Amino acid sequence: MVTGSRASIEAFIDDLTAYEAERVFNPWTMNCDAVDVAESFGVRRNNLHAVLSACADAKEVDVWIGRDLGWRGGRRTGVALVDESSLHDYARSIEVAGLRKATAGPTMRERTATEIHLARARVSQKVFFWNVFPFHPHEDGKPQSNRMHTRQERDVGLGFLTRVLELLPVRRVVTIGNDATHALQAADVTCYPVRHPSYGGQKEFHQQVNVHYGFAMEEPSQADLFL
Repeated sequence: MVTGSRASIEAFIDDLTAYEAERVFNPWTMNCDAVDVAESFGVRRNNLHAVLSACADAKEVDVWIGRDLGWRGGRRTGVALVDESSLHDYARSIEVAGLRKATAGPTMRERTATEIHLARARVSQKVFFWNVFPFHPHEDGKPQSNRMHTRQERDVGLGFLTRVLELLPVRRVVTIGNDATHALQAADVTCYPVRHPSYGGQKEFHQQVNVHYGFAMEEPSQADLFL
């Protein structure tokens, strides 16, 4: 392994699973009463372990960083910014086998993950996805909702983020949205910011990704987004 040892990856994931807080779902140690089965958190932990190990073994990777897990995406898969519909395509892109759907019922698609998957598919570089706050913060009593992480949660997340960047052979860091960009800049981490694709920002998001990677814009049609 180029950067992170097996032992350091295991220690990192152990520390992730040990984190507990109110109004926070930890997908690597908790199960959702609505959609999970008994082994779901273990599947998500194995997914993260496989992805992190594959990216640590790579010659170099780019790290794309969002704000926090969404309830339709990384909360269900255990992989940041990757939903169930893009899980296997992402696995192929980083040459890892064995990623599994962790939840019961139909496959769920997340709008943000869909846009990011479209952008990532145009990039030949291997990409590792992470978040400033790597867990799923939700509203009180509403586990299937999203909220902004607090300042204290951001500080916790930046500790995990620093360790991720030490484990991986990082070529560049791309931050998705202002919240991620400001957090990384405050931590004095050099990053390439792009707009978040939600709330009408998808066209600018794709344009900015293309600028950073130096290829011509191919705008996805609205009809293509949820095929």
